[in-house]
Amino acid sequence: FLSGSFPVGFEWSISSESFKVEGGWAKDGKGETIWDRFSHEGHVSGNQTADLACDSYYKVDYDVYLLRGMKTPNYQFSISWARIFPTGRKESLLKKGVAYYDKMIDTLLQSGIEPTVTLYHWDLPQALQDLGGWESDTIVEAFKEFSDFCFSHYGDRVKTWITFGSPWAVSNLGYGTGEHPPRVKDPIITSYKVTHNIIKSHAEAWHIYNDNYRNLQGGKVGIALNSDWAEPNDPLNNKDVAAAERYLNFMLGWFAHPIFVDGDYPAVLKEQIEFKKTVCAKEVARLPVFTEAEKQRIKGTADFFGLNHHTSRLVSESLNSCDAGPNNVGDFQTHIDATWPTTASNQIQSVPWGLRRLLNYISSEYTSITKVPIYITGNGMPTEYDGDVFNDTDRVEYLKTYINEAMKAVQLDAIGVQRFTVQSLMDGFEGPQGYSQRFGLHYVYFEGADRPRTPKASAYYYSKLIERNGFAETAAKAKMQMYGDKIEITRLPSLLPSEVPSKSKVVWEKFTPQTKFERQLYHYGTFPEGFYWGVSSSAYQVEGGWNADGKGPSVWDTFSQKPGNIPNNDNGDVACDSYNKIDEDLHMLRALKVKTYRFSLSWSRIFPSGYASSPNQKGVDYYNRLIDGLIANNIAPMVTLYHWDLPQALQDINGWDNPEMINIFNEYCDFCYATFGDRVKFWITFNEPQTIAWSGYGLGQIPPNVNQPGDAPYRVAHNLLKAHAQAYHTYDQKYRASQGGLVSISLNAEWAEPLDVKAPREVMAADRALQFQLGWFAHPIFKNGDYPDAMKWQVSNKSELQGLTESRLPSFTDQDKAFIQGTADVFCISTYTTKVVSHVTSRLDIVSYETDQDVKKDEAEGHLNTAVNEQKAVAWGIRRLLNWLKEEYGDPEIYVTENGVATGLDITVDDTERIFFLNTYVDEALK
Repeated sequence: FLSGSFPVGFEWSISSESFKVEGGWAKDGKGETIWDRFSHEGHVSGNQTADLACDSYYKVDYDVYLLRGMKTPNYQFSISWARIFPTGRKESLLKKGVAYYDKMIDTLLQSGIEPTVTLYHWDLPQALQDLGGWESDTIVEAFKEFSDFCFSHYGDRVKTWITFGSPWAVSNLGYGTGEHPPRVKDPIITSYKVTHNIIKSHAEAWHIYNDNYRNLQGGKVGIALNSDWAEPNDPLNNKDVAAAERYLNFMLGWFAHPIFVDGDYPAVLKEQIEFKKTVCAKEVARLPVFTEAEKQRIKGTADFFGLNHHTSRLVSESLNSCDAGPNNVGDFQTHIDATWPTTASNQIQSVPWGLRRLLNYISSEYTSITKVPIYITGNGMPTEYDGDVFNDTDRVEYLKTYINEAMKAVQLDAIGVQRFTVQSLMDGFEGPQGYSQRFGLHYVYFEGADRPRTPKASAYYYSKLIERNGFAETAAKAKMQMYGDKIEITRLPSLLPSEVPSKSKVVWEKFTPQTKFERQLYHYGTFPEGFYWGVSSSAYQVEGGWNADGKGPSVWDTFSQKPGNIPNNDNGDVACDSYNKIDEDLHMLRALKVKTYRFSLSWSRIFPSGYASSPNQKGVDYYNRLIDGLIANNIAPMVTLYHWDLPQALQDINGWDNPEMINIFNEYCDFCYATFGDRVKFWITFNEPQTIAWSGYGLGQIPPNVNQPGDAPYRVAHNLLKAHAQAYHTYDQKYRASQGGLVSISLNAEWAEPLDVKAPREVMAADRALQFQLGWFAHPIFKNGDYPDAMKWQVSNKSELQGLTESRLPSFTDQDKAFIQGTADVFCISTYTTKVVSHVTSRLDIVSYETDQDVKKDEAEGHLNTAVNEQKAVAWGIRRLLNWLKEEYGDPEIYVTENGVATGLDITVDDTERIFFLNTYVDEALK
């Protein structure tokens, strides 16, 4: 095994073929192909067809998503001739078919992936087969026509063209043995005639490009030839050596010699056929003859040598047969070493060393003459349909060893290999074997109408090879960071306290009179340049590994592991297993093209007991790997320090109801800044502190399940605000100068729409609802260091009427206020829904944060329900909320840190409800 990397500039690619993946066999006017006819006549295992296949005709975005996840810089796919010219001739041009490949090419380029296009990979229009197919001389003109159209229409964007993919399979299996369509069984005449026409067609296509397009488009045209390596059964036996040479000439030289050497078939091939004709006294093979003009036109018609290679054969001499077929005519016999690892195909064994020998042979015989590079245009192996379909360790080992042999050829033998292509992107229709053999890096669930794809272990392995450009252990360097090296931060100014109701009521006055039509009017446009798109998660929801590698229990572990607390007794012990699946998560993030990933740290994974005295290095290592992986993929980490999962050891001292937590949290934050801050430039101290205080300590709905609605939420919020401010100042004083990052807090709010905007009491109620939920934390931080007056008055009045000597809402000292005010560099908001708010006079005997507000919240009528109760999809509310934030808090820079929708268990991949939700909410943000 050779360690190290390929040379800088080495190209990596992944392939697919049209008839194997596209489906849509008769959609939008597409013509029938010989594979459609073949499968419809029942010649495929299990009577399977390619009618739907992977449904790639309707899944361009999905397939390119997979490719982005793989980090592949190149994608090799073939065009279905019958989708563009249903009859095979230009008069039948089909615009929808042309548009499909336009979309494919444009989507690839938009994702930074170069397309490599194969013009013909086995799927001839049936209309042309009815006229004789590749046996007919007229096919050359038809292929010229098709090639010319593709060059002219797509060539401004496609810079690498392959005329034919594995043409030996067409000639030998399609017209010799009849195993493939069009099922012609004539190995004596027709298979040789077919090769003759394919070679001439290739040459004509190359000349069309060379004469008409090369200067303008600057691309390359080559051919992808398939070949095994032929190893003499006895390397010391000259007869076996000669037999192996004949094998290679009957398979590879048949096509390569005319194109790469002298325009004619190899002498070994011609002499052997003549020899057999003499010995057998009959014609066992009829090799057509090129004219001198044809030889000159064919010679040198390739800008690269494409090689499809999967296995090797031991070859020995075998005389005395006068039957037709390459083995008999060539006087050779093939063998398989019983020690070679097998695959799902009895035709493919894993013999990696054969690739290096074949590359040396190609260099010596062909490319040393024309001085063109070698592209490995297809390499891969099939696995069984069933079994462990995701953990395809056999394929991982196959790719590892074959790619390493290619690297030996480059680094040790100085062979000009410039590209490696893995076959294939996903499982597909594999000809006569149907779907029983799987070549894909992605598993396709063919029983599902949506044809969902799932990355296999080999997909993650290959993406690592691409990232490292081979086998070196050094990870890719970061190419970008979200905010550059340093960020200049000016402390937010102190603002006057909000009035009652706030002057921000202008938002209601502006928007509430809108008609339903005006509210729902779609706005077309784009966000400003530099706008950031991201996705989020939180530790306890995805990581799993609840006690792995020394992690301590969190309050969510304690809560969810108690039977009866969670429906179905679900828990987060494993969850999405992200603790063990960093590569898989990075794969999805790359595929989504996001610029930021917001995730939270599990406090008890870093400090199992919650205290700085108990660091857990393996937990730290996990987050280091995740952060490094994000930056290597140009994704900026946005890190939440606390997302609800308090170490249970700290809850045992009363959690956030204990003022000691302020300093304990600060020590934790200090450690995280020091450990991760050289790479993390966006910190969020707390996620939705209102939820922590109210749902955790008031309602008791989430851990720590404290049910003290009248006073505990206020005490907890008081401590959270102080803890946030302390963490902010620690960063500001110790780390900002050297690290240059941002620190904020992610607040949550639902938009509050007055029941009647013309009634002052209802407007005041809506204002109170916002101040109690959002202003509770935002007002101290973004305004004057203190709670909003609307909240202070309400709680104070209620407390007095309830016979208390002081307000249940704690008060800040002037020193506290100065310490808290301005402790956020940007405004982060999580929002999901809208409520219609009206005034009520709540009962005094129910002492609660909720009754303190004197408001009633109802669902907005006429809007879609979601899987979460009381979270209707009310898109127009987010626009109003964002306007309110601008008016209320001095036009801060806003980050929407959470928005989305929950769907039920019945919704899997076809989540049209989520698409509609995101479409409408994002559009309201755009407005």
